[in-house]
Amino acid sequence: EHFPFSVWYFVEKPRRMRLSQAYRASCLAPKPYPAPKPRLLHTAAWIRAAAVRPDTLDPEVDEVIKAIHATPTRLALTVTGGGVQAISWLLGVPGASRTVLDVQVPYSPTALKSLLGGQAFASASSPDSVAALSQAAFQRAASLTALGTPVAGLACSAALGTDRVRRGEDRVYIAAHGTGGRASFSLVLDKAAPRPRWAQDAVASRLLIHAAALSCGLPVPEGDLARRWLRLEPGDVLESGRPQPPPTLRQALQSLGRGEITSVEAGLGPVTAGAPRGGRLYLPGSFNPLHAGHTAMLQAAQSLCPQLEGCYELSTGNADKGLLLVEEVERRVRHFEEARLPVVLTQAPLYAQKARLFPGSVFVIGYDTAIRLLDPKYYGSREDMLLQVRRGGTGGARSSGVVTTPS
Repeated sequence: EHFPFSVWYFVEKPRRMRLSQAYRASCLAPKPYPAPKPRLLHTAAWIRAAAVRPDTLDPEVDEVIKAIHATPTRLALTVTGGGVQAISWLLGVPGASRTVLDVQVPYSPTALKSLLGGQAFASASSPDSVAALSQAAFQRAASLTALGTPVAGLACSAALGTDRVRRGEDRVYIAAHGTGGRASFSLVLDKAAPRPRWAQDAVASRLLIHAAALSCGLPVPEGDLARRWLRLEPGDVLESGRPQPPPTLRQALQSLGRGEITSVEAGLGPVTAGAPRGGRLYLPGSFNPLHAGHTAMLQAAQSLCPQLEGCYELSTGNADKGLLLVEEVERRVRHFEEARLPVVLTQAPLYAQKARLFPGSVFVIGYDTAIRLLDPKYYGSREDMLLQVRRGGTGGARSSGVVTTPS
């Protein structure tokens, strides 16, 4: 075609340039991916895994959780790396407020270390780390409940499928630590099984619910029945640690004497070992024997501090007389059991030790004890005694209307 110069320069050439630019832009524009073809669930394994979707609750799990909520045991849970669906399952069934006390989900190494009080482990998913997490959850559950309440701390630490190459196994570790005893589980998931991550998490969550039921004293399936309930694949390897029953009073006292634990609660039912509770009102004494004067003294103190739960404290070690025999401590504890009164056994003869063991607590003492409290021989020197009294505040004791203060 031949155009006059003016028509070519002002009309035709700009039109062709616009067409060329539009063509280049269309070539560079990203192309939408084709719609994915519907994928069939080829294996029975994936079909079984798909039976428990994150947005639904299997009737079997619902039944077990209802039974858990019907028990008096209170739970504190810590999950990291997996088992998170168990939290929504427990909270999604009515009655959770009767069971669940606290839930922690530390996901970064820093958060995990902080939860364990600075304690670090080579691997976040290991039997040692999950045991420490369950013990911390147990102590947290005890601090949130009244004395004599059955509690359990449960922890799940898992390493599940990820979007990066990981040479290690897909594994789950679960531990339970409570007044009903201790239990542990180890599960290695078959990587060859066509199971997405949410299905792996569903298996870990079922195992955590299984451990919770065991901690609440409910009957749980074993062997092949347990594998079927957990929806395990043939290549999955499940190992259960030998369950440890709750300690007897003598066993707990022996652990206290060896320094393995710092406190033992008795008098109201099952023994609770290794879970000192702060923020209480304690009446320390030898209680040889327990008599009406002791109960009247604690009741009078409770009338002044009605917001605090009252309890008796008996140290098995004495700053002047040494350690008490286990048999003697058992004899004194029987008096509390007969009267249905709570008593905490410690190895903290000095009030400075008691204050560190039970932070935020109030201690009830008589005049004679207050005088001994200021005796320099328990501190090393008079200067050390005055320094500790100054740091702790000015104390006083009342006798016949006269207040005696340290001079």
